[in-house]
Amino acid sequence: MAKQHLVQLLAGEGKSETQAADQLNRAVVHILKQLRKGESVALPGLGHFEPGPTPTFRFEKSSVLKGPRRARS
Repeated sequence: MAKQHLVQLLAGEGKSETQAADQLNRAVVHILKQLRKGESVALPGLGHFEPGPTPTFRFEKSSVLKGPRRARS
């Protein structure tokens, strides 16, 4: 997913695109700082970033099993 798509999703929740882009940038900076300190970072409902020579992302089993979310009609 591209950064601009994430910004548009956040902006669709009552924020301007500028506010959404700032929020996304702060989240990315926070994740990078934690990984550089050697700490893992959890993204609730998605998984965990794990630090190391080759940082990894592990998806939570529950989010993988549920599959993509669909809009209710």
